[in-house]
Amino acid sequence: MRIPTLLAAAVLLPLPFAQVAQAADTRRPMPTAQSPLQSPVQSTPESTVSTSGAGPTSGGPADPAGSSSAAPASAAAPASAAAPAGRSPALPPTVGVAPHMLVGPAVRSAARPAGAGRRAAYGKDLSVSVSPPSFPTAPGAVGTVLVTVCNNGTETPASATLVVNGPATPGLVLRTNHGGSDGGWNWIRFQVAQNLAPAQCETEQIFASSLSTTPGPKSYPGGTAVVTWDPAQNPDDNSATWAFDTSAPVTNGVLELWRPPKPAAPGNPADFEVLERNLGPSSSSFTGRVVATLPAGSKWLSTAPDYRPCTISPDGTTATCDDSVNNTWASFNRGFALQVDPAAVPGTSIPVTVTQEAPQNPDPQRFTLTVLIPVC
Repeated sequence: MRIPTLLAAAVLLPLPFAQVAQAADTRRPMPTAQSPLQSPVQSTPESTVSTSGAGPTSGGPADPAGSSSAAPASAAAPASAAAPAGRSPALPPTVGVAPHMLVGPAVRSAARPAGAGRRAAYGKDLSVSVSPPSFPTAPGAVGTVLVTVCNNGTETPASATLVVNGPATPGLVLRTNHGGSDGGWNWIRFQVAQNLAPAQCETEQIFASSLSTTPGPKSYPGGTAVVTWDPAQNPDDNSATWAFDTSAPVTNGVLELWRPPKPAAPGNPADFEVLERNLGPSSSSFTGRVVATLPAGSKWLSTAPDYRPCTISPDGTTATCDDSVNNTWASFNRGFALQVDPAAVPGTSIPVTVTQEAPQNPDPQRFTLTVLIPVC
């Protein structure tokens, strides 16, 4: 009979691995309906995103906003899955969507911390991004370009060098209110990120002046910005490109009342001030004159400023001023002083006609302003 032999063989068979481990661990209670065994918790690696726009580093797709971020990746989700809700806002985008309101020196702000893998790879990591003017700039006008430098590493620089080049086609002239800057007609260089702590950013203002003859509307690419700190810094995010957009040329001018006159009694003096502005498009747009005319009975006394006086006619009713507002978007203030007609009736007003003429403009223009002097 083979039954004893089979029983002996069964005794020699090993227990299942889980039961052996459970039998060896006398301190761990057996699972019950009230306390089931806990399944092990698995952690997923972080996906690190490059700020250079050149492509992803290990773990995830590139962030289109050009920012550094670290977000948990699901093991079951594809690589192109959208970022989860509640993600921190991105750093300033390459192209702004609202008018720039920054003034004064560099403005510093907190940056989002980079992923752990990236920080381990680059202790020296300064990134740069450029935000051109939010709206197209008229030819001859000045647009404000914002350049943001962020410390995405773990070390703090004493300083770094920022070089900004403008697109060559529109003939931009770049300048800044940052001290110690140098450069040429289309580029500028100065020191930035002085003692900029990790996870901090600073924003610099660059003022780009375009030529009044620049064609528009058009977008001019080719601008660059490079921040240099150390040869060992992250080379993937220390440069950025940008474009400068121009609008259609503006052919216009402004002649407006800058300082209105106060009421004056008959025979007494009165004065006012007008603003002359060249809105383009050419630099010779208002190589012309301003003529101010009074009705008979009143007469001009003087004009301002003293270094550019107007010519007053013998009868005192006409003042001719050779006012040339040569530069596009430039302005000039002209003051007039007069004597009110002694026979004027209180409660009435003395009309003054001020005309701005631009005979040398390709399309000669005249702008007329009427100023009323109250008689009290």
